[in-house]
Amino acid sequence: MREKGVIALGKLDMPLFGEAISISAEIQITKSMPVRQLYKLPKDGILREMMPVTIVVGGQYGSEGKGKVVALRASQVAAPWLVRCGGPNSGHTVTIAGKDVILRQVPCCSQPDRATFCISAGCVIDESILLHELDLLGIIRSRIIVDPRAVLVTEADKEAERRELGEIGSTCSGTGSAQIRRMSRRPNVGLSGDSAAIKARCRVETVAPLLHKVIDGGGHVIVEGTQGFALSLLHGAVYPFVTSRDTTAAGFAMEVGLSPRLIDNIVMVVRTFPIRVGGTSGPFSQETTWEEVGILSGAPTTLPEYTSVTKRLRRVAHFDLKAVKLACNYNRPTSLAVMGLDRIDYANSGITEIGKLSPKVSRFLDELELATGVPIEFGGTGFGTFDAVFFGEHLAKGKLFRTELSHA
Repeated sequence: MREKGVIALGKLDMPLFGEAISISAEIQITKSMPVRQLYKLPKDGILREMMPVTIVVGGQYGSEGKGKVVALRASQVAAPWLVRCGGPNSGHTVTIAGKDVILRQVPCCSQPDRATFCISAGCVIDESILLHELDLLGIIRSRIIVDPRAVLVTEADKEAERRELGEIGSTCSGTGSAQIRRMSRRPNVGLSGDSAAIKARCRVETVAPLLHKVIDGGGHVIVEGTQGFALSLLHGAVYPFVTSRDTTAAGFAMEVGLSPRLIDNIVMVVRTFPIRVGGTSGPFSQETTWEEVGILSGAPTTLPEYTSVTKRLRRVAHFDLKAVKLACNYNRPTSLAVMGLDRIDYANSGITEIGKLSPKVSRFLDELELATGVPIEFGGTGFGTFDAVFFGEHLAKGKLFRTELSHA
């Protein structure tokens, strides 16, 4: 780390973009700038810090709170570029002007007028849902960019999934069926670039090159993953009870068109009591009931949860540390976001300050960081986007939360 200042250099041999070159320049050093981020060399010869690219990924069976984390991250920067992966089969909830909104296509942001929204090439799009959400949030055309390669859902896709509902759990959004058609490479595959309705409402442009330019210019990009690691088509342990895509951070970078070398931060979101969709959704380790969760937390009433898309009662289970450690191995997160601290101890509902967390919750966070070796960045204490504790001060110090606890 270096303090802010300008260092005058004569001739410097430095490897840039994979090869050694000689430059004569002044290097502008900003406070706490990692050396690995000094690789942008504009025409003025000043090496500047690159703003990070963040991927938010689920570490369990989905519905962990990824939309909440994206919105919290987005609130920390002036003009974020937010990128959605996946399809309309998963809904993410965000608080906007005091009201909770469920979004199935548009990335989550509590202040939509501050962000630029992107739908990646790997996305599956339901035209009616996308257009409705854009109008609901009042997002102007210049701030919504849809990649022309994203595939469109048809009514036939939805019907195909409804016919198979008895064999495997599904939201029947048509997402999986549309993915199958895309891979078939047949003439009946419609892409967003073919949609007159989307062209009239959105900028239809290849997203990846725009993001590359934003990143090279020092912008901030946040990629909103979908579902969770345990549902990965490639790496989920309970195939065929998985989803129709890879749900790792690497998979989302691929869908968007970002090199792994551009990814600075991976925030993996987990819940204290993981959930998955009801019905024929497959095995679920350490499954329990919402009644038991309420008793364990000391909540005055049972607070069950329902899926944001289908409104079906969610299944719930006890925290599985082994599964979370496995997800960490595949995603290698730089930080964790732990949702549902109020499910451990109801006394933590709505808390936003570290010092007010109960001993029971603090012990859980302590043990989780010790077991995974990954620092905790956010802790969720309720359903609202801003029902959260931010551990950024601890991350800035390069310390795990447990380090602070041991000196408390």
